[in-house]
Amino acid sequence: ITASRIVSNLVGIVMAMIMAAIPPGVYGNSPKEAKFLLEDTKRVFRDCIELVLEGSDPAKLHHLYAAAEATFIAGFSEANDNYNDANKLQRLCILKPNPGMKLELDHMAVLGSSILALIRFGIILVEAEPEEETRFREGSEDRRLLETILEGLDIEDDTHNISRYHIHRRAGEDKSHERPNVLCDSLNQARRVVPAHTTFAHFSIFVWHYIVHREIKLDDIRWGYLGKQ
Repeated sequence: ITASRIVSNLVGIVMAMIMAAIPPGVYGNSPKEAKFLLEDTKRVFRDCIELVLEGSDPAKLHHLYAAAEATFIAGFSEANDNYNDANKLQRLCILKPNPGMKLELDHMAVLGSSILALIRFGIILVEAEPEEETRFREGSEDRRLLETILEGLDIEDDTHNISRYHIHRRAGEDKSHERPNVLCDSLNQARRVVPAHTTFAHFSIFVWHYIVHREIKLDDIRWGYLGKQ
């Protein structure tokens, strides 16, 4: 009886060690963290457009930029680390990660950079054209495009404001945020071919379409044992 218990305990310990090694390979390839990051990205995108439309104080955009940057770095790092953990077990066929997940992580990096660039553009735009009527007057085509984007954004409810983005934004509310560095600090009227506010609207359309494609592609990611989930 004693020998049987010892053997049973040893088997249990071995099984526990094996099972402890499995979760990174099974769950690390899940798009869950990337989807959380995408939802936060949509929240940042929405707030950026709203602040630019309302003729906001540039300081609010500085705060938004700081929160957006912190949110992206934290969210992307976690999603990327999960995938890298899963990729360590790629030689085991049942734990081989979906290569589509790595491609989507690359796309999320592009999206994050685009959102930060849009906020920087918004800061310059608000500084150069502080009057709301000058930028996006009521009834204008550019304003209609931005309002259409806001209406079309499907953002997951965050009733209690516990998303990573809201946490970072609250953390920076009472702080002074520096103006982010930009390649061009002014909008030269004489050198413009297209009005800056029109360019902002078209840039926003690009970001919107990119977000929609990410939603579709992340939903298509198969993960888990043999891609069963």
